[in-house]
Amino acid sequence: MLYSNIFLIACLLWFSTKTQAQRNLLLNGDFEHINNCAEYHSECGVEAWFYMSAVKVQLSHANNNHPVLGNNTLTVFYDCKGTNSFYPVLGTLLPCLLQKGHRYTFTGVFTAKFNSRLKLKPALALGEKFYVPGRPFSQNILPDSIVDISQFGNEDLYSFEYAFTATGNEQYLTFGTFIEEDTMNGKRFDRGQRETISLTVDAFELVADDTNEAACTDYETNKKKIYSYDFRHKEMDYSLYIKGELPIKKTDTGTGSITKMELPPVLPPVIAASIDTVLLGDVLFGFNEAILKPAATAILKKIFALDPAGKSKTGIDSIYVEGHTDGIGSEAQNMLLSRRRSQAVKDWLLKEGLLSADKISIHPFGKSRPVSTNATPRGRALNRRVEVIIFSGL
Repeated sequence: MLYSNIFLIACLLWFSTKTQAQRNLLLNGDFEHINNCAEYHSECGVEAWFYMSAVKVQLSHANNNHPVLGNNTLTVFYDCKGTNSFYPVLGTLLPCLLQKGHRYTFTGVFTAKFNSRLKLKPALALGEKFYVPGRPFSQNILPDSIVDISQFGNEDLYSFEYAFTATGNEQYLTFGTFIEEDTMNGKRFDRGQRETISLTVDAFELVADDTNEAACTDYETNKKKIYSYDFRHKEMDYSLYIKGELPIKKTDTGTGSITKMELPPVLPPVIAASIDTVLLGDVLFGFNEAILKPAATAILKKIFALDPAGKSKTGIDSIYVEGHTDGIGSEAQNMLLSRRRSQAVKDWLLKEGLLSADKISIHPFGKSRPVSTNATPRGRALNRRVEVIIFSGL
């Protein structure tokens, strides 16, 4: 177990000893290939790696003369909400089926910044689904901590290595961390406290221990199909949260061949007329306030089909409430307003008895996710909105 006041990291002393002929069974493990979001028509992530909205991702340019790091490294930021839990950070869909009973080794490098009263261990979850805590499809997936870690020279960088025997059912690899309290490091950590973790990763590889085992014949074809999933942000987040997988499915031929399902059409940012999304524009709140106007509650009652007894006629699994503002004003002011408006909608949903509080979560984004320009009054009006995302029962 590693302890650090500022950094806990991993890097590859053994990197130069790897068998060069073996195929990395992970796509884009060096994070060099950049993804262009279909919904925003701009670079917004890395190909083949996916994550939930609670994780913020940033690509950084590394020293290309480094023996391990390439041109890009990937940094993720996420909130620790207590200790002794597994926090999934990002994951990938394997292009080939792993062979049942065969041994594989997962390696990579990482560095982390976090509270000195905490201990962090890298970990991963392997299974048929992307691991999402608390979701039914994750019940049979057991995250495991990675204990084989070594420092790379004199750098604040460490390597990790994790060996396992495949069950043959592995489709998603989810990388994350276990967070624990460092009881040897003075003052106790408040388990109700939020702590932002900064985690930088690179050089991920998954190789078969059997040097004669090659990648499946469909590797390159599958790579193209997985790379063709150009959606990030909401479309990706909803798919992972509801089903633990993206709309990319493996065939049942046993070859690892992957076919892409038809994606639902992307709604114009101004019109959220699907049965799953309710859009409350700025005019449905008091000016610069978080008070729902009667017109807003009328829309909500119609959408949720409340009967005379006040009960919803529709089966709902859970609800996200996202708050957004325009780009005018400070980040702190906009974040506060988006939080207050999201909370106002949640309070209304609770008052109407639609769901219990643990099934309704708010996600204030402030001015970080505009859907239009902030250079015009109309564009700013479109950016000021609350989106209510309704997940139907599983």
